[in-house]
Amino acid sequence: MDAAERLFSESGVEGTSVRQIISAADVNLGAINYHFGTKERLALEVYARRLEPVNRDRIARLDALEVAAGGREVPLAAILDALIRPAVEAEGAELPNCDDIMRLISRSFQEPNLELKNFVEQKFADVAQRFDAAILRAVPGLSPGELFWRIHFLFGALHHGQQMWLRFDHLPLPAGHTPVKPDREGFIQRLISFGVAGLSAPIPNVNS
Repeated sequence: MDAAERLFSESGVEGTSVRQIISAADVNLGAINYHFGTKERLALEVYARRLEPVNRDRIARLDALEVAAGGREVPLAAILDALIRPAVEAEGAELPNCDDIMRLISRSFQEPNLELKNFVEQKFADVAQRFDAAILRAVPGLSPGELFWRIHFLFGALHHGQQMWLRFDHLPLPAGHTPVKPDREGFIQRLISFGVAGLSAPIPNVNS
């Protein structure tokens, strides 16, 4: 699973072969079939062991914020911190390599594999329900329909931003500009600030 995760984070599930996985893991060809059945089932297990702790952390942080608020409104920035930070700081003693999970989660939204996309969305369903409700309470006047678009914009920024942050040293930089790669906390705070502005922006007066 460690070898598969590393390869999936670099090349995606579709771009990684079974032979690459068994070579990196130094096991025989029957190991994947015996333990998982197929590469696709292995991929689901890899994503599950990474996504589930991240989502538990998100819910635990939101629970703590709501308890501390005692029925009062939780600030939007705090809600977004609870949503974003676990995906960027998802490193622990049992599952190291935080940057690999950032790549892995970002890639999940680009995978053509429908089963994997549905699996990732299902894993996020409970989290989405809780955070959508919290954001709607924090941003009076924001409708669920408008939130649908804005939260997708936010996650687009999160996942694309993660890829840029991880690949910063290899990115072509614009002429005449010298952007500096922020540290992990600086990256998180920029995303929160961007998300607060986007979610609280005036609703455009258009019908389409």
